[in-house]
Amino acid sequence: MSFSVKPCALAVRLVTLALVSHSVIAFADDAPEPEMDFEVITITHQRLHGLDSYQEYAQGKTSEPDLANWLMSVPGANVNGNGPITGIAQYRGLYGDRIATTLDGHPVIGAGPNAMDTPLSYSTPLIVDSMTVYRGITPVSAGVDTLAGSVAVHMRKAEVMSQNQLAVVGDIQAGYRTNNSADTLSSVINLSRNDLGLMLYGNMQSGNDIDSGAGLKVRPTEFQKRQFGGDIRFNKNSSELGFSYHYTDTQDSGTPALPMDIEYIFSHRASIDGKFALAQWQGEWTIGFVDADHGMTNFLMRSNDEPMKHRRNNAKAKTIDFSFALSRTLLFGEFELGFDGYLAKHDSAITNPNNTMFKVVNFNGVEDDRIGLYAQWQQAYGATSVQLGARIKHIAADADPVATSMAMMSMPSMAELAIDLRDDFNHGERAVSDTLFDFAFNVDHQVSQTLSVNLGLGVKTRAPSYQERYLWTPMESTGGLADGNTYIGNINLKEETAYQVDLGLNYHSADFSIAPHVFYQNIDDYIQGTSLSISDMSARMMAKMMAEDDNPLKFTNVDAKLSGVDVNWRYQLNKQFSLSGVASYVRGQRRDISDNLYRVAPLNGHLTASYSAENWLINATVVAATEQDKVASTNDEQQTPGYAIANLDLQYFINSALTLRVGVDNIFDKNYQRHLGGYNRVKETDITVMSRLPAEGVSAWAEVTYSF
Repeated sequence: MSFSVKPCALAVRLVTLALVSHSVIAFADDAPEPEMDFEVITITHQRLHGLDSYQEYAQGKTSEPDLANWLMSVPGANVNGNGPITGIAQYRGLYGDRIATTLDGHPVIGAGPNAMDTPLSYSTPLIVDSMTVYRGITPVSAGVDTLAGSVAVHMRKAEVMSQNQLAVVGDIQAGYRTNNSADTLSSVINLSRNDLGLMLYGNMQSGNDIDSGAGLKVRPTEFQKRQFGGDIRFNKNSSELGFSYHYTDTQDSGTPALPMDIEYIFSHRASIDGKFALAQWQGEWTIGFVDADHGMTNFLMRSNDEPMKHRRNNAKAKTIDFSFALSRTLLFGEFELGFDGYLAKHDSAITNPNNTMFKVVNFNGVEDDRIGLYAQWQQAYGATSVQLGARIKHIAADADPVATSMAMMSMPSMAELAIDLRDDFNHGERAVSDTLFDFAFNVDHQVSQTLSVNLGLGVKTRAPSYQERYLWTPMESTGGLADGNTYIGNINLKEETAYQVDLGLNYHSADFSIAPHVFYQNIDDYIQGTSLSISDMSARMMAKMMAEDDNPLKFTNVDAKLSGVDVNWRYQLNKQFSLSGVASYVRGQRRDISDNLYRVAPLNGHLTASYSAENWLINATVVAATEQDKVASTNDEQQTPGYAIANLDLQYFINSALTLRVGVDNIFDKNYQRHLGGYNRVKETDITVMSRLPAEGVSAWAEVTYSF
């Protein structure tokens, strides 16, 4: 959707209702420009620049450790929560690898085969300038795989100031949350002189187990996380060169919706990037590298009184990513040509510390390489703007032979099954490749000064993930599905192809704004777990013997459809009072059989009443969701009841340097379960195994930010 400056600012500012539950406002005036003028929603976390501008800035709560929670303020978006720092982005019913998630343009490929180290977990709120979500049909320039959309995190970089003397600015921020005694301490400092800038940051977060509204302890939900890094940047005329390094150290963090918890995640991320002018072309390029080492166990943070069933999984991943883009304004419009992609390698092995002979290599030398070339054009014709883009991408995947000590077990039947599954995988053709095409078309028409209408059409594709292809023995290494079922992969999977349409309306007057969108998409060859066939009898028997799973699933191509509506709005009653809200609904269904898609959020929304004075702002928010009874029987998915909770938030701007924020979430200590919160997988706790995990009960929080 194309906007002039004022409507674009309005559309983004509409996302203001989550001031309390997530302390996030959307704004546009000073946000990074999107790649094109079509509609985006930008959530920000920026230091305060002055009392007069406080309404245009928002701070993500430092007492909430997961950056994914920022998405709760975006119409159509949600979060699959498998743990306190393991939020998986969801948009309009789709999630995981279907969403292109980038940090400063770099796709972050986690080491964990069960998505414990999600892409958004590799950043921290204080060093984030903004998070951008494209609404509707995502442009092809936004990433290699944008079937479900795009989430782009823009991190703070070194600020370069051309002057002879040294300039020093920075922020210090501390936060505390009462329910789980969570604390955060973060700092950023920026040094600049002449054409050179240096930014350094550090962040430490920790928390204990949360309590539900019924007073039940949700174990394990404690977490320990540290992040450090910096950026150095040289800026001269129209050219820029930068180098960034980020280190993540996560230890002893619970994921109760998964069969294991995080023992550690050590990650090193480094990148170089640049901008340049060549004749009348503007160019940008990036090269990134990630080296991640991830350990997880099922006995250190949760009860497991069977030593022979203790498991430790060590997973490693290395990724090289790159992008290069040229853009130019020509007589027939704005044109952009780009080349991007990544080369990823994964290894994962499962052992038992009580049995040195036990070892299962579930992913060995897995290669997942994705490279794309795209062209995108945009032009305005009076009140109508048009954007058209196409992408060709090549995906190549391969895996080395696997091994298992179960082939030498004393139990002949289990040994035979392990040998059958291992040999079928090792003797099969494991190298596969796909050449796919994406297409996106967006048109916006400004009907009047207050009303615009936009239409988006798209054809988007996605090749299978490495888990969906190469999971050779029944396990739950499924990219965070968290449905309690064991799965096996399918090397012969076809790519998903989605045919998408989005229709939006944007109305803006002096005191009222509203932006509803309706959408529909058919997905051919949607990848979904289905019951094993007779030819998979060895896998079925192994799942029964090893995991006591009577319903193991196999990744299979099916047909699906998703439809729904989402809306954001704002009403300014007077200079001090305003009301704002967001509501989202999506229905996901199988087209080949009568069933629903798994883990789709019900109708949900937020309503916020705000009062602002000269140097303070107070918000009262109601967050609600209806029951979800349209569940996936194939996944044995459970229904969830509806709920409504109330939050209160106060922001006080003491002066231009010091800001205090306090609030209470779930004021009435409501006991409720989010449908996307997963099932409890931990024995001997207050929560019954395989029942819905309860959400956090009442919690007061406070945070203070000092800028210098």
